[in-house]
This record gives sequence, C-alpha cells and structure tokens, in this order.
Amino acid sequence: MNKSSVHRRISNGKVVREKLGWFIFFVMIVALSFGYGNLSVSSAAVNMNNIDTSVQGIIGVWREDGSQESRTLKVNPDYTYELSDNSGNTSYGTIKVVVEEHPDGSYSPWYVFDDNAGKNWAGFSKDDEDGTLQTDLWSGQDGAMHFIRCYSKAYQDNSQEVAAKDYLGVWGCGRCSILIEQKNNAYIATITWASSAAEHRQWIYNCRYDKQNAILICPGNGICTDLIVYENGKEADINVYDDGSCELVMRNGILRWDDHKENAGQDMDFIQ
Repeated sequence: MNKSSVHRRISNGKVVREKLGWFIFFVMIVALSFGYGNLSVSSAAVNMNNIDTSVQGIIGVWREDGSQESRTLKVNPDYTYELSDNSGNTSYGTIKVVVEEHPDGSYSPWYVFDDNAGKNWAGFSKDDEDGTLQTDLWSGQDGAMHFIRCYSKAYQDNSQEVAAKDYLGVWGCGRCSILIEQKNNAYIATITWASSAAEHRQWIYNCRYDKQNAILICPGNGICTDLIVYENGKEADINVYDDGSCELVMRNGILRWDDHKENAGQDMDFIQ
C-alpha cells in the first residue's frame, strides 16, 4: 500500500466522521423541534428571572374537548397534575414553565407537562400574563388537544357590569376587612378578621380574574395565619394552613367571600 492510498483512506475517514457528526446534530435538532406537542423550545437568550413561572392561572379541574376519551385533567398548586380517563385510569406528573423564542427576539411562555418517568406528555400555551384566569388549554403549535376549565358555580348574572378594577380597594363587614390590590399579573386579597384587640386571623389569597364570570378566584394556595399579640408585647404568627381557596364575587356594590376551606365568609356582605 503506497502513501497516497493511505492518505486517501485517512482523508475519506475524516470526511465520513464529519458528515456523521453533522447528521447526528441535524437529528437532534429535528427531535427537539417535535417536543412538547410540536413545540420548539429554547431558552438560551431569555432571562427566566423575568418570566412568571407560576401555575396559578391554570390550577383547577379541566375537561378534554372534542375527544371521545373526554379525559379529566387536575392541576394542583404544587406543580403536579393528575390525568384521568373514562376507564378510571389515572396518570401523574409535574408541570414547569418554559419559553419559546421567536426570530424577532420575542418569546412565548408555555406550560410543559412531564409524566413521573420524566417523559413529556404535552405543552400548553400560557396566556395569563394579564392576571386573568386561563379558561382554555391548547397543546403545542397544532392545538391537537383542547381542555376547557370546569366551573363549580356560575356567576354570569350581571357580570357584564363588572370589571376587574371594580374589586380593587378596601371592603368591610363588621370586624372583618378585605384589601384587594393588583400586583404584577395577580390580584392579592388580604382578609383580616379581628376576634379581639390582641388576636386576629388573616387570609392571603393570590387570585386571578375570571373574565367569563367576572369574579376573582384563588384556586388552591391561599395562606391562613393567626396573629397574636401577648401581654408582654411579643407577637406570634401561627400558620393555620396554606392550601386555601376562595371566590370573591362583587355584584351591585356588594362583595361576597366564598371560602372553600372553612366557609368562613358565609352570609357576609362587604361594602367599600
């Protein structure tokens, strides 16, 4: 074997390896582009510190639309989900927020659902950036799966006369007061109920505005605390629970607090 033939073999082998490397790279790119329900996701140039990564806007129960299976999806406040079908089978997994980058430098946030084995199940568009409760979940770029939020009650009476800004401010009923503020893309309701000068209970609800029913909803991560001032001047904050949920309904100038945990706001009418 002469030197020229050896050189050609080495050269050809190098070309083959280079082509193989580019082929593997191409396959990886194609594979990534089909993740998350035909959603191509990248976050290389996006500062995730500026992204709202909470699942507040989709906590609750959802029903699949346009499918014979008609599955039920439950989103929990702890970033987990439960997916059940008509046969009684239930699968579990976790949720995270990622971003899809666009050529013009903009981006879109998505909810990514992974099962407990770490395999991606679906990606749904995240569109609660204005503080509203999300009512639809469409999967990927193709919208192959569609889930609709399930409501336990309907508050559509006179809802056309109510806007989110109408809830803002201080509301009172006896020894109980409600302060509702808008912070970024959430509505924070702080409810304080004084049982005495030294003791009062406080609820803090991180809410979203439901446009369909014109109400504020905290779907599951409300915090309840007992605040106590002792005779020696020392104070104590005692956590009661952190999984509270409620609906705040304002109609005709009256605000009602529907507490789902303890029914604490029953028969109470709050006025501004």
